[in-house]
Amino acid sequence: MNQTPRARLALLLPLAILTLLLAASCTSTPPRLTETPTVTPIPATATPAGPTATPTPDLAVLLKDGGIAIIRTAYDRLLDEYIEPLKPNDVLAEAWAGAASEAAAEGIAVPARPALSGDREGDFAAFRDAYVPLAASGDATKLRYAALRTMAQSLHDCHTFFLSPVAADTINETREGQGSVGIGVELGGPPPLVTGVIGGGPADRAGIRVGDRIARIDDADASQLGPASAFELINGKEDTTVRLQLRRPGEAAPVELAITRARVIPQNVEPRVLGGGIGYVRVRNFVQEGIHGPLRDALTSFEAQGVTRWIIDLRDDPGGQFDGDAISLFVKDGVTTRTRNRDGKLDETRASGETLPVVRPMVLLTNNGTGSVAEAFAAALQEYGVAYVIGAKTNGCVGYTDIGDLGDGSSMAVTTHVNLGPVTNKLLNGVGVIPDEPVTRTQSNIVNGVDPQLDAAIAHLGG
Repeated sequence: MNQTPRARLALLLPLAILTLLLAASCTSTPPRLTETPTVTPIPATATPAGPTATPTPDLAVLLKDGGIAIIRTAYDRLLDEYIEPLKPNDVLAEAWAGAASEAAAEGIAVPARPALSGDREGDFAAFRDAYVPLAASGDATKLRYAALRTMAQSLHDCHTFFLSPVAADTINETREGQGSVGIGVELGGPPPLVTGVIGGGPADRAGIRVGDRIARIDDADASQLGPASAFELINGKEDTTVRLQLRRPGEAAPVELAITRARVIPQNVEPRVLGGGIGYVRVRNFVQEGIHGPLRDALTSFEAQGVTRWIIDLRDDPGGQFDGDAISLFVKDGVTTRTRNRDGKLDETRASGETLPVVRPMVLLTNNGTGSVAEAFAAALQEYGVAYVIGAKTNGCVGYTDIGDLGDGSSMAVTTHVNLGPVTNKLLNGVGVIPDEPVTRTQSNIVNGVDPQLDAAIAHLGG
């Protein structure tokens, strides 16, 4: 696999894309059900800082002794770059717990955890002495991934996580606008519920519908799977086949489909006129090339169609690359985003001054799947009073991460900055954007094709 350059990234919510990417490593834990259980299978994308390649040592050297050098790289990154100072013994205790758990699952006798005192070098030496023989007794790759995954997950930070080579490839392809290989569905659950079908994709051509529940994926019972685990089984290599058994509302017999996987590249900005003078734009993802151009074009095109009010749908938009110019379309002057780093330094981005000729009355739709950059976008428009927010509280996963290749194709993402409200200066991470008008959309609503949140937006705009 080609080396992935390090790049500063703004990433997505943990209950959706993060879980999907983590799942691709080896194992996954189904996410809890949220009030609007939709998951968009599109990872987040790079922020403006340009990527710089780091020379990679010979892979054979990195993989020696169970890949201990790879673990060392991740360990150093967490200690040196994470948004808050970490204790070496805490990080390594979690790494050992992950490796030990995997070893036990493989039937390997696990020795006692190495003694850790808090000394950076001494603790790693003790960890190395215990880990190397353990890795030699089992599947070294699985043990290494388990250690890396657990040391990141233990921080309970949605922007700090481990990516297997498969997941790292996926995130890089999608942030570059190359889409991902699968069938083109959006899922909620558990159990897996189809909440969206990407037009023109394999699922769309096969006749999969919103509201379908996935009962089996190939030979696996999917009834207890969360979205991440389901995606792990559904996605795969291009031109291969996945068999699905669906339970469809109103039909007693299951629907059996065999679908050929393909690369699916969804439209990130999707406009349409709803009627009654209302224009609707769905923003799926803040992709690497930015959304300000397509969003500007969509809103400008509405003027010739008699549109006088706007709805921008950010539901299940996991974020991606920060796009200050998108906020500047609506905010003529002032701070558009504010971040704080590990040392407490504040960085601000100001409006470009390139606003739309006309800014119409506007509603933003949000839910628990609205994450990261999408939350920063919503917060800015809400705080400046240019948009009314309807739906559910956003995910509260608002920050920046640096994803660094570990040399074997896997990567470690580390939170380096957190976001603050551009007007209020309030911390957004862990809090999210509170809607001006809370409206719930349930699984039952989705199955029945009902959208109370969109209905509320139309009503607010007088439609």
